Amino acid sequence: MPAVTPSRRQLLLGTGAVAALSVLGPPTAAAVAADAGPDVTELGPGNADFPLMSATLIGETLWIGSRNLAPARVVGYHLPTGTVTATVELPTGNFVQGSAAHGGALHLGVTDAPGEANLYRYDGTLTALGNVPGADVRDVAVAPDGTVYATGRQKGRAAGPGLYAWDPATGAVTEVASPAPNATQGRAVAATATHAYLGVGSNLAGGGGATGAALYAVDRATGAVTDITPPELRGDTIIRRITVLGDDLLAVSTEGAPAHVALLDPASHRVLRAFAVPGTKSVTNFQRRGDTLWFTSTEHGVLWRHDLATGALDQLAVPVPEGNSWGLGRLGDTLAGVTEGGTAWTLDLATGAVATRDLVEAGAPASAQLGMSVAARAGRVYVGGNGSLALHDLAAGTVHKLPVPGEAKDTVILDDGTLYLGVYSSQGIWRYRPGADPAPVREAALPQEQNRPQVIRWDADSGLLLLGIQADTTGGGSFVTHRPGSGLPTVHTDPLGPGQLVRAVASGHGQAFLGGDNAKATGPRGDLAAWDPVAGRELWRTATDLGAGVSSLAVHGHTLYGLTVNGRAFTVDLCGSGRAGFTPVIGRRADLGAVAGTNPRLLVSGGALYGISERTLFRLDRDTLAATVLVEVDAEWYSGARLAADEAGVLYTLRGRELIAVRP
Repeated sequence: MPAVTPSRRQLLLGTGAVAALSVLGPPTAAAVAADAGPDVTELGPGNADFPLMSATLIGETLWIGSRNLAPARVVGYHLPTGTVTATVELPTGNFVQGSAAHGGALHLGVTDAPGEANLYRYDGTLTALGNVPGADVRDVAVAPDGTVYATGRQKGRAAGPGLYAWDPATGAVTEVASPAPNATQGRAVAATATHAYLGVGSNLAGGGGATGAALYAVDRATGAVTDITPPELRGDTIIRRITVLGDDLLAVSTEGAPAHVALLDPASHRVLRAFAVPGTKSVTNFQRRGDTLWFTSTEHGVLWRHDLATGALDQLAVPVPEGNSWGLGRLGDTLAGVTEGGTAWTLDLATGAVATRDLVEAGAPASAQLGMSVAARAGRVYVGGNGSLALHDLAAGTVHKLPVPGEAKDTVILDDGTLYLGVYSSQGIWRYRPGADPAPVREAALPQEQNRPQVIRWDADSGLLLLGIQADTTGGGSFVTHRPGSGLPTVHTDPLGPGQLVRAVASGHGQAFLGGDNAKATGPRGDLAAWDPVAGRELWRTATDLGAGVSSLAVHGHTLYGLTVNGRAFTVDLCGSGRAGFTPVIGRRADLGAVAGTNPRLLVSGGALYGISERTLFRLDRDTLAATVLVEVDAEWYSGARLAADEAGVLYTLRGRELIAVRP
């Protein structure tokens, strides 16, 4: 994607004002006396793009659903011309993940619409169909008679994920079945004239006895539910997709090693064929012509071809290597798909030629997405999003899109300018060296189940990257150390005991300090530990009475500062830490909930201690833990607020979805 200069930035600041940020240090004493408040400069949208999460082909148009944009929307991408010819905004929702065609109409399901419509139909006119109670709708399907089926994630629901139906005759949404109370979400639905199908599992908040991949058939006449999970899929984490392809029913499980595909007879539910897809954890987005089956591997961007007659399995192409796939259609001899970072692609089956098109260049409306991470140094600020990093060159006043598969959940920059990223899901550690790497590249892989990085830090004493990880499918998490360029990282699984993920990591005095949380509503959380990162051994560990998980940690002097996920600040005196017999004690405490809200994070810069939340940017008094609000931000992040500082002490974060620079 070519360089983009946001017009709003030029209108507000001009290039010179932006350039000044990269060369000015902290404000002088005279400036502070003249204006006691911080100097805030707006830098335009943090990461403006068209990230996406679904695509369905109707006629010659691929209808593509957005992700993390406000408002949520679908765009129509016309394959013959390679242009976006329509945009439809939805009044509710965040992800447009569920998508299905029936009778020339598009049916949609959205996430994050509590108590509001989360099912829609678009046939030239947008119609709200109703609400699946408490659900982030993950998938929709339409039966031949027009009944719409949906499922999703219903957090905290004792009955587990349900299968729901919208009746075109009555306009009512009703629950059809909830056969898996221990599953954490429903992920896939399909429907025929006689049956509706539900695929469930636990690829989020897994472990602790949560149900793995399970496939259920629901008799539409009687309501009878039958477990028809193919044996080859039963050991995996979740059913990712169910699709009616011609006379067959196809189901695929994900988060396996490898992923598995099964074709079933819809009449008898007998397994006709099952096969593994080597080297993958997730496949989806199927098309079929005769005995030829095409599908995509989401984490590698690979397009596969499977011959149902011979069993031959081939990698056909890699249309977008850095992109997770979210849709596949076929128009004659052309296959078409999309990837999460906002790219459409086509493959000519006759010639093998691949063409790609950036959707924003094709006419999709770029918009500021929810932020994932932020890092700053040497006049560059990086803001993570879905499928990309936005690189803000402050001197030039431009923004460049850097493709990254998945989500850069946290980032850190070394003194030489190298950026390291912890990338979800199961993408491991990535690296970007300005001027040397044309785009971010994978530095090191992590075990597949250690899929959700929470924090990445640089320990200058040991020369190690330190990561805290959440394991979505198994529960718990890990503490990871990695020496850049050395190959495989060292992974310490469940260092705080079973069930606790590592949400917070800080370093100081040759030690790494870990803070725990729990993805489940019940279970252990809030533990603290110190590790020798070079020797790879625990120095001490303690349970706490904090009453909540640890959101962030920072070391300043001989004090460990912490914030809990519900905004309580605390300290631990580190004098003597690492010596035999050291006993950690929670010292000072303060309730910052009114200022910090949930999931606040800490940053030490220029001898000061700062905190960031979705509500405020604040400074924390190191002695009293009193918080002074610097800027009301009302920020829109996907995984909690982030804060970065450059070498001059300028702070960077989001206000709303706009990147701001703050000189405190």
